[in-house]
Amino acid sequence: MEDMLARMVRLARKIAVFVRSSDHYVLLPSPERSLEGIHIIVLFQAADESLNSVLVQRINESRQMYVSGTAWMGNKATRIAVSSWRVDVERDFEVVKSILTKVAEGRVNS
Repeated sequence: MEDMLARMVRLARKIAVFVRSSDHYVLLPSPERSLEGIHIIVLFQAADESLNSVLVQRINESRQMYVSGTAWMGNKATRIAVSSWRVDVERDFEVVKSILTKVAEGRVNS
């Protein structure tokens, strides 16, 4: 159990670092958020506000990962919940990074 939870936290934090350093996304509640406070949930928005209305749909259309929609400060936001006993930090991070990059660049099904 400890190893499984540690892998989920490592993946969530790695995703948070990617989101925070990306020109396409904004880590919530703030880009300066300490990684220590991130466990299995990563909350973010697209930097391009027009993308936020379809962001969840576009990510989920990839059929490689699934996210849920939520709101932050009255605006649409996206939530990744890392919650699988099969988490492989490096493999799964590459999938998330690829999908988020493709969605931001308008290449979802490439």
